[in-house]
Order: sequence, then structure tokens, then C-alpha cells
Amino acid sequence: MAETIEELKKQLCKYEQNGPAKLFYSLNRKAWEMAEMLNSINMKSLTLDDPKDKTFERMRFIINDSANIANAVKALGEAAGITNDEDKDTLSPVYKRVTTAESIADSLGNSAGQKS
Repeated sequence: MAETIEELKKQLCKYEQNGPAKLFYSLNRKAWEMAEMLNSINMKSLTLDDPKDKTFERMRFIINDSANIANAVKALGEAAGITNDEDKDTLSPVYKRVTTAESIADSLGNSAGQKS
């Protein structure tokens, strides 16, 4: 066992953090990067005649996948209780957040368990 107690404490600290919130911010950044990349490409300048140029196909793949990523970001944000304060959201221990069947149903948009 080459791991020291300090290394194990650091590893344990990561498990106590809010993983879904960290994933939310990561996916949110990737969505932003995808938008920046798509905005940087001028569709008028694409060469559609050259069969070796796959730029259009790659763009189409990203565009088709963007809705799935946006939905994942939204669902993670609601499930993780995102406050738009990344440090607070990701560094706060998960066990401080109360998860109930009702809170899960509320975040998923299911009417079962929602308060009237």
C-alpha cells in the first residue's frame, strides 16, 4: 500500500462532493464549446463538392446531438439543485442534500408526488 493517509483523505473528499453538480458544469462547458465551434464555421465557405471534406457531416452530427446534451444539462441541473455557484454546488457534500421520491419526481417533471 503505497497510498498515504493524506492521499486517501483527498480521495474520500472527492466522493463526498456533489458529483452530479460537477458533471452538470462540465457538460454545460462542453455545450458552450460546441456552440462556439459551430459559430466559428461559416456554412457558405464549406466545400460540398469535395467528398473527402467531412466538415459538413461532422457539423450535422454535433447539431443532431446538441438537443440530447441540452436536455442532459437541464435534467442534471434540476436534479443536482444547481444554484449557479459552481464552488458551492460541487464542493458541498452530497449528504447535505435531501433526496426524496417527491424531489426526484419533481425534478423529472413527473406529476406523481408533486404537491398540489
